[in-house]
Amino acid sequence: MRSLIQDLVYAARSFARTPAFTAVVIISVALGVAANSTVYSVVNSLVFASLPVREPDRLLTMNGSKTISWPNFRDIREQTTGKVFEGVSGFFPLVPANVGGSGEPERVWGQLATANFFRVAGVRMALGRDFLPEEDAAEGREPVVVLGYALWQRRFGADASVVGKPVLINGRQYTVVGVAPPGFSGTIKMIAGEFWTPLSMYAHLMPDLVKDGVKEKRNAQWIMVDARLRDGVSREEALAALAVVKNRIDTTYFKNDTGRLKKPWTLSRAGRMPEFGNMIGLMAVLMVVVGLVLLIACANVANLMLARAAARSKEIGIRLSIGASRWRLVRQLLTESVFLALAGAALGFVLAAVAASALSRFRLPVTFPITFDFTPDWRVLLYTIAIALATGVLFGLAPALRSVRTDLISSLKDTGAGFGAGRRFGLRNILVVVQVSLSLILLIGAGLFVRSLANASSIDLGMNTGNVLMLGFDPKLNGYTPERNRQFLSDLRERVEALPGVRAVSFVDSVPLSIGGVDFDFESQSAAGKKSSDADVYRVGRNYFAAFGIPIAAGRDFDQRDTTGTAILNEKLASNLFPGGGAVGSTVRGDNQVYQVIAVVKNAKSRTLGEEPRPCAYLSLEAAPEKVMSFFGTTLVVKSGGRPDERAIRDILLRLDPTLAVTSSETMQQHVDKALLLPKSCAVLLGVFGLIGLTLAAVGLYGVLSYVVRSRTREIGIRMALGADRAGVLAMVVRQGLALAAVGMVVGLALAAAITRFAASFLYGVGAHDVVTFVAVPLVLLAVAAFAIAAPASRAAAIEPLRALRYE
Repeated sequence: MRSLIQDLVYAARSFARTPAFTAVVIISVALGVAANSTVYSVVNSLVFASLPVREPDRLLTMNGSKTISWPNFRDIREQTTGKVFEGVSGFFPLVPANVGGSGEPERVWGQLATANFFRVAGVRMALGRDFLPEEDAAEGREPVVVLGYALWQRRFGADASVVGKPVLINGRQYTVVGVAPPGFSGTIKMIAGEFWTPLSMYAHLMPDLVKDGVKEKRNAQWIMVDARLRDGVSREEALAALAVVKNRIDTTYFKNDTGRLKKPWTLSRAGRMPEFGNMIGLMAVLMVVVGLVLLIACANVANLMLARAAARSKEIGIRLSIGASRWRLVRQLLTESVFLALAGAALGFVLAAVAASALSRFRLPVTFPITFDFTPDWRVLLYTIAIALATGVLFGLAPALRSVRTDLISSLKDTGAGFGAGRRFGLRNILVVVQVSLSLILLIGAGLFVRSLANASSIDLGMNTGNVLMLGFDPKLNGYTPERNRQFLSDLRERVEALPGVRAVSFVDSVPLSIGGVDFDFESQSAAGKKSSDADVYRVGRNYFAAFGIPIAAGRDFDQRDTTGTAILNEKLASNLFPGGGAVGSTVRGDNQVYQVIAVVKNAKSRTLGEEPRPCAYLSLEAAPEKVMSFFGTTLVVKSGGRPDERAIRDILLRLDPTLAVTSSETMQQHVDKALLLPKSCAVLLGVFGLIGLTLAAVGLYGVLSYVVRSRTREIGIRMALGADRAGVLAMVVRQGLALAAVGMVVGLALAAAITRFAASFLYGVGAHDVVTFVAVPLVLLAVAAFAIAAPASRAAAIEPLRALRYE
C-alpha cells in the first residue's frame, strides 16, 4: 500500500511537469468514456434498473408486455394468492382522460388497476391512501382516484389538501384518495401513468371495453399482471403453480384445441420495457459504435504514452542500471496510465451525466406518454470505473513493457532514437492507422445518414403540408352520444370555417405518419375475379383531401349524403382490388361491412416517409363518430391561406365545451418533422461520435509525427548540414504522415464497405455504398490529416543544424 501511494505521488508530480500532455490524455479518455457511459446509461435505464418499489426482486410480471383475459386473471389470483404469491394485481396501462376543474381542461393518461395494485407493487402513498378492497367492485360506489406525483404538482400546485376533494375526469367527479410517491409512474418502464382508478371504473373511462362484453370473454386479452412472490418461494415454484392453473383453464373451458393458450405463462422481473420495435438491437448497435470510439481513444492515448516513454528512455535506463527491477518500473508506468484513465473517466462521467440528462428530455412522436429517465446510477458508475481501469491497462501495458525492454547502453547515451525508433512501421504507426480507419468508418456512417436525412426531408409526401394546423380532442371521453358528437362536429366546423383566411376544415382519427393505426382486410368482386388486400384505414371528414391537398383522381369527396356504407380508396388499394379499373361505383367488404366506393384519390404517405405506396381506405368520420377509437381521438384539420390562428380555434372549442381538453396541437409540418426522428437521431449520434473519432485521430497523427520529429532532430540537423534544403525536410515529414493516413483510409474504406450494408434498411434514397459519401468523407479526413501534419512538418523544416547537432 505504501509503495502504491509512492507511485501515485510520483505519477502526480510527473504529470504536473507535462501539463499539455496530461490534458490531452485526460480529454481523450474522457471523450471515449463519456460516449460509452452515456449509451450505457440508456441501456441501464431500459434494461437493468429496478423500479422504485419495495424489494423489487420479488415483484414479477407475467408474460412480459403481453396481456391476458380478465377471467384468466381472476383464476390466477384466486388459485395462487397465499400459496406462491403474496398478491396478484392487474392493470390496463393506457387510459386517456380529460381532467377538468380549475383552468383549461388537460388531456392526461392514467391506468385502471385492481385495488391491490399499489400493495403488490410495494408502494406507499406520498399523501392519503391507496384503494380499498371493496373499491374493486365499485358499481354504484363513488368513483375514486390516486393522482401521480407529477400531475399533483403540475395541475394542483402540490396542494396537500387536495386529498378528499373532487376532481373532474371525463366530465364526472372523482374523489382524490391519495397521491403516489415521486418517481413512481407504474410498473412499465417509459409509460408514465399520471393517475390510477379502480379497474371497476372501466365502463366510464374505457367505454370501448364494454362493447360486446369484452371484459368477461376468456379470449379477450387486455389485462397486464404483476405478482409478488411470497418470502422463500422461488420463481420456478411460482411457474409450476401457474402451469397448473393454465392446464386447469385449458381442460375446463377449451375442451378442443380452439382457444387454448398455446404458450406457457412466463414470469420476469417487473419493470418491463414496452416493445417498440427492435430497441434492444438499436442499443446493441450504439454500444458497438461507442466501443469503436473508445478503441480510437485507447489507440490515441497508447501512442502518446509510447512517445512519452521513449522520451523518458534515459531516465528508465538509469533506474534499471542502479538496480530497479523491471516489474517495479512496469508497475510504476501502469500506475501512471491508470491514474490518467481514472482522471479522464471522472471527467467523462460528468459529461455522460450531462448528456444523459439532455437525452431524458427526448420525446417520441406518439400520442401517449413515453418518458425517459437516463440519470446515471451506481451501475453506470461501476461501469465507468471498470472501463477506466480496462482502458488504463489497455493503453498503458504496451508502452510499459516496451520501455523496460529498452537497450541500456542506447538509453544511457540518449542518442535520441529511443526504443523502436528504427522500425519503419512500428506499433505507434499501427495505432495511428487503426485510429484513422475507425474514424473513417464512423464518419462514413454519419455521412450516409446525413445524406439520408436530406433525402427524407425532400421526399414527395403526396400531400401539401403548408399552413395546416391540427388540434386533437376526444368527445367520447366526455360521454358524448353519437348524435351529440355529430352535432358538436357540425357546430365546430361551421364556426372554424367562418374564421378569416380558412380555406378548408376537416377531421381525421389518426393523422398520417403517426406511430400505430388501424387496418382492415378488404375484398372485392370484379370482372377479374375476387381480390383481397390489407389496407390502412382512416376515418376522415368532408374536405379532408382539400385540406391536405391530396388530388381526387375519380369520383367525389364525402358530403352530407354519405352514411357508414361509403368509402374512398387510394390508387394503390384500387389497383389491388380492381386491376382492370372501374373501382368507383363498385362495392368492397371490410371489417364485416359492405362499402360503396365513391372515389379514388392519389397515393400519399401513410405510416412512414420511406415506404412504397401503401393501400389506404378512407371512411366517413362524421357519419359514425362513435367508431373513432379513444386511443386516437379526433383531430381537427384546418387549412389556411396564411398562418392559422390557433388561439381563435382553441377559444371556439372551449366555448362549445369548457370541459373538453385539447389533446394535441401542431402544424402538419411539425408532425412531418417528428417523422424524421430516426434519420435525425442516427445522423446526430453518428456525427457526434464520428467527430470525436476524427479529433482523436488528428491528435494521434499529430502526436506521432511530433515524436518522429523530436527523435530525429539530430538526423535532420545532419541532413541539413550536408546540404538538404528545408523543402526536402518538410516533404519527408509530410510524406510519412500522409502515408499513415492513406493506409488507414484504405483499411477504413474496406471495412466501411462491409459494415454499412447492414444499415441499408434505415436509409432514404441513398445506397449503403453511396459513391458521394465514400469519396467526400476520405477527402475531408485527408484535409484534417494534412492540418494535423502541418505543425510537426513545419517544426522539422525550421530546425537549425548547429542547435540540432548539440541536441540531446
